[in-house]
Amino acid sequence: MNSLFKSLLASRRMEYVILDQDCFIQEISTEVQRFAEGTEELKPGDDCWLGFPELFGVEDDLAAVLAGHQPDFVLKAMNRVTENGSLLYFDLCILRLDATDAGIPSLIIFFEDVTERMSLEQSLVQASNELSLLLSALTTSKTYIERIVTSMVDALLVTTAAGIIKTVNQAALHLLGYDQAELMGQPISKIIADDNFLLQAIQPATSAADDRFYEVEVMCLTKIGEKVSVSFSCSAIQSDVPGLQDFIYIGRDITERQRNQQRLLSQYTTSHILSEESDLTTAIAKIFPALCQSLGWDLVELWMPEEKSRSPVFPHTKHPYPNLASSNDLYLNADSSANRASDTTPSVPALVLLRCREVWSKLPAAQQGFIPFTRQAVFTPGIGLPGRVWSTRAPVWMSNIANETSFLRLAVAKRIGLHTAFGFPIQAADEMLGVITFFSREVKQHDPDLLQTMAVIGAQLGQFIQRKRAEADLQKSQKQSERLLLNVLPEPIAARLKQSYGTIAEHFTAATVLFADLVNFTQIAANLSPIQLVNLLNQIFSAFDRLSERHSLEKIKTIGDAYMVVGGVPTRRDDHAVAIVKMALDMQAAVQDFNLRQNQTFEMRIGIHSGPVVAGVIGIKKFTYDLWGDTVNMASRMESSGIAGRIQVTEETYKLLQDQYQFEQRCCVPVKGRGDMTTYLLVP
Repeated sequence: MNSLFKSLLASRRMEYVILDQDCFIQEISTEVQRFAEGTEELKPGDDCWLGFPELFGVEDDLAAVLAGHQPDFVLKAMNRVTENGSLLYFDLCILRLDATDAGIPSLIIFFEDVTERMSLEQSLVQASNELSLLLSALTTSKTYIERIVTSMVDALLVTTAAGIIKTVNQAALHLLGYDQAELMGQPISKIIADDNFLLQAIQPATSAADDRFYEVEVMCLTKIGEKVSVSFSCSAIQSDVPGLQDFIYIGRDITERQRNQQRLLSQYTTSHILSEESDLTTAIAKIFPALCQSLGWDLVELWMPEEKSRSPVFPHTKHPYPNLASSNDLYLNADSSANRASDTTPSVPALVLLRCREVWSKLPAAQQGFIPFTRQAVFTPGIGLPGRVWSTRAPVWMSNIANETSFLRLAVAKRIGLHTAFGFPIQAADEMLGVITFFSREVKQHDPDLLQTMAVIGAQLGQFIQRKRAEADLQKSQKQSERLLLNVLPEPIAARLKQSYGTIAEHFTAATVLFADLVNFTQIAANLSPIQLVNLLNQIFSAFDRLSERHSLEKIKTIGDAYMVVGGVPTRRDDHAVAIVKMALDMQAAVQDFNLRQNQTFEMRIGIHSGPVVAGVIGIKKFTYDLWGDTVNMASRMESSGIAGRIQVTEETYKLLQDQYQFEQRCCVPVKGRGDMTTYLLVP
């Protein structure tokens, strides 16, 4: 091959191989080896298939080119892996080489390095494919997002930084009751009641360092003016205009959730307050503000019954119970106005009158007219809102009190703008205990869930009232039982018996016992009836009981017309003898006073002895506190052997009192079981 042709091939980075008719190599270019397969060096005389296995299977094409039946044979984008691991792409073109001097034609194979072209083509193809995929993904994503926005349950709004609505989805339109055309291009303040919403939502979203959503809860207004609570997630997004931001709001209606939370909170708050407070008035003073705050009402009242027995009709008064009512009471019936009391007295006074026990309002204006009027109002069952709840034993809802002919306080309610009211009963089991009524300046539709919550609260209050009533009754019963027990037993002994049931016996080394007896009781009793006799004894012994309490002594018992008292038992005291003598002197004075008042001639013998005794309670029925021992017997002997109108003591008692009182000595006094004894008479 001439040198010019070789230079041309080199300029195009092409190499060649010349083959004979049998496809053996006759001649090769210097760089053809880099297009060959394998590392074995090609040389003339080698079989071409050793270096170029791509020619296997194309023998017919080679023969056709050699015979001149086919102009050429081309293989494109063949590749080899180079020593450094990169790919080498080349095109292969086989042509017929005219006959040489020997007259025999041959084949020439041209190899062209197309690596750069193939890389460029692959890059272009890859870029085209990626662009197609990106466009497809973008279209799919846009469609997908549009479907999400259209079908999402949450409300979605997009506004400018100035709050002008650019996008609104179907959920937002459904929630707010608008058509899309009515909101597009409108300020967001049209649907949000809070004037500070943009400050609450946009500023935090703008200042956020990342793309986080900023949560804010706000009250929205529907097309018909109803309020719904919505929780918005707010975030800033880049608008179509560089440097300007739009704001996206994703909102969920949380009105029902808030209501449920408020109602649960109301029940919990009520239960918590009732568990801590000891009386209804204190509990209501805390419950009413909490309920109004959590449930969103403006005024609340508690109505309680005053049960009265039927009484005569008073035709000249405006009060069905003038002897029991204040002159300021307003008895409201179906003919009453809100500005005056009824002048018509019912033909039969009601058994129950409902009065306002407690009222609370967050409206300052209510203190000027509505609340004073309410405190004077008295409702009967079936009359007014409280009366209707009482008679039906069920909740009553008034969405607009102006449309309710049975609402009798309309005039004063209008002055402070009240519109909606409802009431529910306080009851426990089958007993009606009261009525609670709520008022609001907003027009609110009937809310069965709220009434159900109030029914629970009404039951809680009913149980509280019943429990406190039972506690009061129990406390009263306990006090009565305590008084009865203390009338039977000394206080320390009663306390011990309440702690442990069983025999109580205690030894006292120093005590003084007194016995007193009415001397001429039998003769006087013969002239009196049994009732008169018992009444006389009751007067005398009641006076003695008061004296025993005054001197801190313990009455033991009465036996017929005899009276027994002890000092130093059960409370030990050193002056037991002195206290008993003072008691004895006062007993004599009490009898003399009784004789003067009742025109009687009773006289008493009093006997006193000091010494050890055993005191206690024995048996299992009809407990009594009693004394045992010789000291008791000796005190009784001093009384029976004594002198009418005098106080006789033993020598033991005399020794305890001789420094404080004067005595007359009696010698040889016959004492049963003791023989003759020396005793002493107290000098008056």
